[in-house]
Formats: sequence, structure tokens, C-alpha cells
Amino acid sequence: MMSSGPHRLAGTTLIEAIVALVLGLFVLHLGLDTVGALRRSQARLESRQDALVALRVARHVLRTELGWADGTRDWSADVDSLSLRAFRGTGVICGTVSSTEVTVAYRGARAPDPTKDSLEVLYADGTVRYVALAAALAPGGAAVVGCEALAEDGAIGSWRFEPALPPGPVVARVFERGSYHLTGSALRYRRGASGRQPLTPEVWIDASTGFRLDGTGVVLEVTPRTDAGPPWRGLLSWVRQ
Repeated sequence: MMSSGPHRLAGTTLIEAIVALVLGLFVLHLGLDTVGALRRSQARLESRQDALVALRVARHVLRTELGWADGTRDWSADVDSLSLRAFRGTGVICGTVSSTEVTVAYRGARAPDPTKDSLEVLYADGTVRYVALAAALAPGGAAVVGCEALAEDGAIGSWRFEPALPPGPVVARVFERGSYHLTGSALRYRRGASGRQPLTPEVWIDASTGFRLDGTGVVLEVTPRTDAGPPWRGLLSWVRQ
């Protein structure tokens, strides 16, 4: 005899509940799987973005620094480091106060700092001399008048240095001693004996990232971590002969 009434209704409700539970678990699994896939995709996109930013920063900074330098005297490269005179500005000498002080019309990325800067002094015949910057001062009135035509949008200043220089310098360039390093998966900069400060995200594989001397130039090679993009190799600067 077939059951009817409340017993049959209870059996049907139980089956529907089980089916609904299974379907709910399936939908939950799909949702979690979708969220996981989106997170993995976002992580890959972020890694690629970091690798792109790191490459652009390294390429721009290093090419700019080397563009101001002379490869025959201002920098030297190793596999994981690039040591250089990092030039920060140029002063056209428009007055001579003494053998240890000149007045200049200056333009640069920042103001001269005697605590960390030196001067590369150039003469008309190509002679180059290096002196320590002892002080950067405001010039006297007569010196300002003589330099105004050269200053344009720059600044007029009086620089003291040591040791004394022979007469006749025409240009003085401000520089600090620094080095760039490809260590810890990033490009880092160190000024003097200070620590290495990261300039890029940590996205590169150290074993296949470095500086290479290629013929008469220096080349940068970087290999991002997995899924962060393809390797890149490019010339940073020629060594001037």
C-alpha cells in the first residue's frame, strides 16, 4: 500500500533539502575557485606592473647618470655594481676671487652640498682637475653683476674649494661619489659609505641580472621573476674613446 499524507510530504522535503545543499556547496566551490583565480590573476598583474616600473626606473636613472659622465674616467662597472661620479649640476665660472674661490652661474638637480660634494673643474685646453667643495656661499655684489648674463634661470654662487687651482678654469661640475647595485632583486643606490637604498621593487632574479661590458659600452640585463615578464637587455652608455 502506498504511503500518503504527511509521510510522503516529509520524504519529498528531505530529498529537496539534500539536492539544495549539494547545489549550494557546488555554487560555493565555484565562487571560491573564482575568487582564487581572480586573486592569482591580480598577483600576476601586480608582479608584471612592478617589473615594468622597475625596468623603467632603472633604465631612466642609469642612462641619465651615465649620460652626464665620461666613460673613460667617471665610472667603472662590475657584474652587480656600477661605481661613478654622480653629477648633480654645472657651474659656469664667471669670476675668480682667489686660487681657492670662484663665482659661478649654476644650474643643477639640487644645490651644492659641501658635506658630500666635490668639483670636477675643466679648463679650456681640456685639462681636468678634482677638488673638494669646502663652502657654497652667496657672492658679493660686483660678482653678481658679472654673472647675470650667464645665470638665466640658474643661481649665482661663490664656491670655495681645496686644494688651490691654477688660473683659468672655465667650468666646474658638482658631483657626489656613489654606486648603483643590482642586489636583493632590486636596483639600489649607495652614496659614500651609507647603506644601499632600494630604488625599484624587488622583482628580479639575482643570478641572471647584472651589468655586462659589451664591446665599448655597458649593458644592463634583468630577468624578472616567474610570470612577471620577459628578460630585458639594453645598452646604457658607450665608453667614450
